[in-house]
Amino acid sequence: MTGLADSLITRVLKQRDLMQAMDEHCKTISARVTSRDQNVSVEVDGYGAMTGLWLGPNAYALGADPLAALIVETAQVAAKVAADRQAHLTEQFAQRMRELHRAPLTRWDGTAFERAEPAND
Repeated sequence: MTGLADSLITRVLKQRDLMQAMDEHCKTISARVTSRDQNVSVEVDGYGAMTGLWLGPNAYALGADPLAALIVETAQVAAKVAADRQAHLTEQFAQRMRELHRAPLTRWDGTAFERAEPAND
């Protein structure tokens, strides 16, 4: 295979590599947030699932209901941080995929084949 087919295969391989990198990065996303009063720290994974909970020495003095509310509030903030990281990563991924998709393919003689952009109606 030469020319356009090779160029297309190269693009597909780059897209595959980008998707694998995205998957690996998504698996490593985590966020740890500590409440303002330092009584609760929560760590979540990239999906917002709690992976760690730490209570400060004064946490129990808050009482059960206020402590529970503080844990939930802190976990929600941590999940938002993780979601923001995921969104940023997803946007970067989408941008790079668009760039790969728009890149011209090269024919066997070195000339470029560029895809015609559809008209926006």
